[in-house]
Amino acid sequence: MSDTEESAVPMTSSKDEDIVDKKLKKGHSTSVVWRYFGYLQSDKKQSSVHCKLCRRHVPAKSGNTTNLFHHLKQYHPLEHAESKKLQPQTSAVSGPSTRTRPVPSVTTQQQTIVSAFSSTVPYDKKTKRHKDITNAIAYCIGKDMLPISTVENEGFKKLIGVLDPRYELPGRKHFSLTALPQLYAECREMVERQLQTVSFFATTSDMWSSRTSEPYMSLTIHFIDKDWNLQSKALQTAYFPEDHKGEVIAPGMIEALTSWGLSEDRQVCITTDSGSNMVKATSLNKWTRLQCFGHRLHSAIGKL
Repeated sequence: MSDTEESAVPMTSSKDEDIVDKKLKKGHSTSVVWRYFGYLQSDKKQSSVHCKLCRRHVPAKSGNTTNLFHHLKQYHPLEHAESKKLQPQTSAVSGPSTRTRPVPSVTTQQQTIVSAFSSTVPYDKKTKRHKDITNAIAYCIGKDMLPISTVENEGFKKLIGVLDPRYELPGRKHFSLTALPQLYAECREMVERQLQTVSFFATTSDMWSSRTSEPYMSLTIHFIDKDWNLQSKALQTAYFPEDHKGEVIAPGMIEALTSWGLSEDRQVCITTDSGSNMVKATSLNKWTRLQCFGHRLHSAIGKL
């Protein structure tokens, strides 16, 4: 029998005797294949190698591992594949010691260089990663009602730079003219699709002024969805520079409903405050009006 071949009928060790690991000399390393092989505990000189998996005797002279790998390949293919994955690429080191050291492959070196270079290159604005981050920032501004100037704050820029150094933050002009209008269009389209399935609805509306005394008219819709859940959607807060008379507000309300594809005959009622202009506007439109409880309570408390 040659040194590189196993016996046709390999010997098996006693099932009662433990197989222990190979003893290592100080300063020497061992192959990964030895995790599957060892010596009988009674074999003090460790001269007869046995497989830990099937307990077969495997000839391996002078620590040669060729037969060990061959045994795994023939009888234990899964463990053989695992050992090959764990086995590093090695290169012999000259000198009295037979120790080996890992040698990085050319492919690994190239990947390291490419990775280091690409980590400093900004994302192309057309890449999915850049678009996803920009859309997330736009959503944050819209959802939390943050000023668009937030993207120019030094603290916010620092935060984005730490989270992803490759992302270049667009200026406020991009968010005001592109990102936020696009987000509004997507949100409006989603709400319009949902409103198409609504049979009946109620609305609330109010006239109010901003801190800079600019007039606005708001419109909110309320309805029960197909799962019997109450839904409320703030459809718009529109600039309303005209005179706040009932005769002017009435057609403005109808126009607001029409812009969302809503018909008056599906509106059950509208809730407003007790302002004479709002009362007259709903009367002109012949809409059923409910008085706002919060507004009436506030007025009652004010008279105490």
